[in-house]
Amino acid sequence: MSRVQSLKLGAAAQMLPLAAGYGVNLVATPFVVYKLGLDEFGIWSITGAMAQYAALFDLGVSRAANRFVALYHARADHENERSVVGVCVLVLTALGCLLFAIPLLVPDLLERILETGDVSLTQALFLSAATILVSGLLARALAAASFGRGRMVAASIGLSVYGVTTVMGGVIALLVTPELLAYALGCAGGACLGFCAVVTSILLDERRVVFGPPRLSLMREIISFGVKGQALGAADIVIFQSGKVIAGLVAGPAAAGVYELGSRLALGAQAFGSAASVALTTHLTRSFADGGVAEILPEYPRLTQRNAAVGIFLPFLLAATAFSAVPLWLGESNVAIVAVVMALSVALAVNVSSGVCTAAMLAIGRAGILALTSIADASLYLCVAIPLSLAFGFAGVVVATAGWITSATILGVWFLQSRVGIRMIDYIRSVLGPFATALVALFVALPVGIFSAPHDRASALLPFVLGAVTFSGVYLALGWRLHYLPRVKRQAPRTLVDEHVPGDEIA
Repeated sequence: MSRVQSLKLGAAAQMLPLAAGYGVNLVATPFVVYKLGLDEFGIWSITGAMAQYAALFDLGVSRAANRFVALYHARADHENERSVVGVCVLVLTALGCLLFAIPLLVPDLLERILETGDVSLTQALFLSAATILVSGLLARALAAASFGRGRMVAASIGLSVYGVTTVMGGVIALLVTPELLAYALGCAGGACLGFCAVVTSILLDERRVVFGPPRLSLMREIISFGVKGQALGAADIVIFQSGKVIAGLVAGPAAAGVYELGSRLALGAQAFGSAASVALTTHLTRSFADGGVAEILPEYPRLTQRNAAVGIFLPFLLAATAFSAVPLWLGESNVAIVAVVMALSVALAVNVSSGVCTAAMLAIGRAGILALTSIADASLYLCVAIPLSLAFGFAGVVVATAGWITSATILGVWFLQSRVGIRMIDYIRSVLGPFATALVALFVALPVGIFSAPHDRASALLPFVLGAVTFSGVYLALGWRLHYLPRVKRQAPRTLVDEHVPGDEIA
C-alpha cells in the first residue's frame, strides 16, 4: 500500500500548481494585454467568466472526489473508492457535451453578450473556454482522487504542468498570430496537453489511474453531497467572477479588463494562501473517520491559527506593495488596478482565514449547511453589487465586492461554527494575532510605494523590493517570535495506520 504523505508535505505540494500556473500567468499577462489590447483582453475575460458559470453544472463532483476517496480509502473500501472516480468522470464528460453544444445551438445569444461583431469568432471563443474548463475539471478530479489517497506530490506536479501549458499555449499562438482567436485556440490546445501531463504523473506515481464503473447508489450519495458542496463553488464564481462581468456591462470591455487585471493579482495571492485547504480537508476527514467530530475539535483552534498565519501572508504582502507591484508587472501605473488589488487583497485575506472552518464542515459531511450559507452569500452579494455599480460605476463594483467578502466571511464562520458547538471567540482568538501582525507589517511597508510613486518598471523595481523585504521582515519576525508561524521540523514518513498530524504541524 502506498504511504500516505504527511499534512505538511501535502500542504506544501498544493503550492506547486499555484506557483507554476500563477507564476507563468503573471509573467505572460503583460505580453497578452500588449498584443490584444484591453478591449479584446476584456472580451476573453468575460468569456472565461461565462464558462466558469457553466462549471456549476458539474454537480459538485470535482469537489466531492477528494472527500469520498479519502473516506473510502481510510476504510479500505477499494471498490467504492474506484467507483467514486468513475462517477466523477461520467458527470464531467456529460458536462463537456453540454458546453460544446451551447455555442452551436445559441450562437446569437452569446454574440449579444460578447459583442465581438463576428458570430463564428464568438463560437470559437466559447468552445475554447469550454475546452479549458472541462479538461481542467477532469484533471483536478483525477488529482483529487490521488489527494484523497494521500498522494499529493505527483498529482500536484501534473497540475503544475497543466497550468503552464495552458498559459504558454496562448503565448506561443500570439507570437505566431497576434489575434484573439489564435490566443483562445492556443490556450485550449495547451490545456489538452496539460491534461495528458496530469494523467502521466499519476501513472508514474501510483502505476495506475484508479477508476471503476460508476454505481447508481454511490452516484446518488456523491451528487447529493456534491450539489450541496457546489454552493461553495457557485458562491466563489458569483463573487469572484461577476465583478468583471458587471464592470464590463456598466463601463465597457476595457473596465472588465482593468478589473480582471487587479483581481487576477489578488486571487493569485488568495489561491496561494488557501493552498492547504485540500490537504486540510483530507486530514480532517481521516480524523473524522477515526473518532468523529470529537477527534477534530481539539486541534481546530491551533489549525485555524496556523492556517491564518500562513494564508494571509501573500494577500497582505500584495496589498503592502501594490503601488509598485502594478507598474512593475504591467510596465505602467494604473490607479484603478492598484485600487482593485488593495481592496480585494485585504478582503481575500479574511476569506482565507476561514479555510479550516470550511474544511471541517466538508470533513464531517455538513455540506448542506455550507450550501445554505453560500447561496445566501452569493445572492446577497448580487443585491449589493448591482445597485452600487449602477450608482457609482466601477468604484461601486470594487467596494461592493471587497466589503461583502469581508463581512460575509465573518458572518459565515459564526454561523457554521455555531452548528457544531464551536464558539466565535475561539476563531477570533485564533486569527487576531496573525491579523494584528499583518496590519503592523502593512503600515510599516506601505509608505515605501506611496512616497516613491513609481510609474514604470525601472522606477518600480527598487520600491517593490524594499516594500516586500520590509513587510516580510516585520511579519516573519513577529510571526515566529509570537509562535503564529510554523517552523520546519524533520519527521519520518507516515503510513495509513499511523497518519495523525497534530495541529501545530501544519505548514
